[in-house]
Amino acid sequence: MRNKKRIPIPEEDKAKLFLWCARHCCFCGKSCTTNIEIHHIDGDPANNELDNLIPVCFDCHGELEKYNPDHPVGTKYRFLEIKTRREQIYEKHTLSYLRQVEIRISNFIANSRVQREVGDISCTVRTLSQDIPVKLRLQIEPYQGEKKIEFQLGDLYEGEALWNLNPSQIVYGHFGLPITRKSDPFMFRVEISWSIIDVLGREHQMLPFSYVWDNAINDWWYDPRVIFGK
Repeated sequence: MRNKKRIPIPEEDKAKLFLWCARHCCFCGKSCTTNIEIHHIDGDPANNELDNLIPVCFDCHGELEKYNPDHPVGTKYRFLEIKTRREQIYEKHTLSYLRQVEIRISNFIANSRVQREVGDISCTVRTLSQDIPVKLRLQIEPYQGEKKIEFQLGDLYEGEALWNLNPSQIVYGHFGLPITRKSDPFMFRVEISWSIIDVLGREHQMLPFSYVWDNAINDWWYDPRVIFGK
């Protein structure tokens, strides 16, 4: 790795990293101002993927690099430990920019008691803030019983495209599933993975949840668990 040619990190990526940590070391947590460097976690100076980079102070940079495999005294810092610590620092300094989003699945057209056709599912997305915009990445995985339904929901519902959400905005979306009244078994579940991207471009992973079809109420009900996607 040491002999590999160093490739300059793009300036826009550097700016993101320093903004996400507010120029604090992402290992020891201290404020660095200008005394900060970017360390390549896997030791490859050509691998400038954001997940492989960590802003650190001069002391921690030396500490992370000094392990000698020929003299394995002590315990080497592992990649997972380094990345987890980095994410803790990023989260600490970007949390004030995070704005919550509400996602609801229903069999009814939003703000009415008018039912949609079977297989046409309402997805209402609402920002709960009034000050700054955010972006949303939303991935929906549908199941019939325990079997995943292989069906194209569209890029907005498959995590490929981002939702641009302004303050206090409500989006009345919908997506289709291959469901009819004759579907057997009529047991359906949609599992939702999602993340919120703040104005600094930092992606915050939210905990997944589900909506389950309920014949008794002829609608979907919220379930805080995911079962099949895990």
